[in-house]
Amino acid sequence: MVVGDRNYTIAVAVNNTETLLNNLFLSPGLQEGHKHQILIKENFLSASEAYNSAIDEASHEIIIFIHQDIYLPENWFTDLGQSLSYLEEKQLNWGVLGCFGVTKTEQGVGSVCDPWGVHGREIINPESVETLDEIVLIIRKSSGLRFDPLMPHFHLYGTDICMSSKEKGMNNFAFKGFCIHNTHQLLILPQEFYDCYFYLKKKWAKYLPIQTSCIRITTYNEKVYYRQFREWTDRVLGIKQTPKLRLEDPRLVLFNAHNNK
Repeated sequence: MVVGDRNYTIAVAVNNTETLLNNLFLSPGLQEGHKHQILIKENFLSASEAYNSAIDEASHEIIIFIHQDIYLPENWFTDLGQSLSYLEEKQLNWGVLGCFGVTKTEQGVGSVCDPWGVHGREIINPESVETLDEIVLIIRKSSGLRFDPLMPHFHLYGTDICMSSKEKGMNNFAFKGFCIHNTHQLLILPQEFYDCYFYLKKKWAKYLPIQTSCIRITTYNEKVYYRQFREWTDRVLGIKQTPKLRLEDPRLVLFNAHNNK
C-alpha cells in the first residue's frame, strides 16, 4: 500500500466544539477532501465508554484516538503511514502506537509541543515504550484491544490500554508523530486523576512500578504523596503559580517554542 493512500478512523472525545474546530480540525490532513472516518464522541461519562463506542463503529483497521486540542502538522499522516509500514515490514507485534511515550526508566520518546515547551526527543522509526500519553493513541481494530469499561473518568486510560496490550503479549511504540498539544496547563491534579491512579494500581499490581507520562504508579505512592505535599505547602505559604493557557491558534505554540529556545 502506498503510504499516502491509507485511510483511518479518527475518534475524538469532545466536550467543547470550539476547541475542536480551532485545533484538531485546523490540521492540514483533515481539511476538505480527506477520506478518513471522523467519529465525534460527546456526553460520555468516561473515555473508555466513548472510545469503545468508536471501536464498534470504526470502518477502518487503524483507529486513532485523539484529543480535541491537538494540531497535526503538514506531514503527520505521511509519518504515521511510514511508521506503520516499518512495523509491518519488521513484523513487530504492536498493540498501541502513540506520539509520545515513556520507558520504564522515565525517558520520554517521541516529540510533542505544548504552550510551555517541547517535550521528549525526535525519533525516526518507532521505538518501544512502556506506556503512551493519551493525546494520541492508535490501535488495530483486529488486535481485539478495548478500553476497560470500569475505568472511570478521562485520565490514564492510555496507560491502561498499554498494559492490556502488554498482557496480551504485544508491544507498545512511540512513533515519529510530532504534534502540538494546545492545552491549558494543569497545576493541581483533580481527584478524578487520583481515582484513576489507584484503580490502575490495584488492577495492574503485578506490573508495578508502572511509568506513565505524568506520574509513576508504585506500591507506596511516593510520587502521589510528594505532589500532594507540594500542592499543600504552596497553599499554606500562599505561593500562586500562573498556568500557561491555550492559545487561540495552535500554530503559535510552535512559533513561541522556537522563539524561546
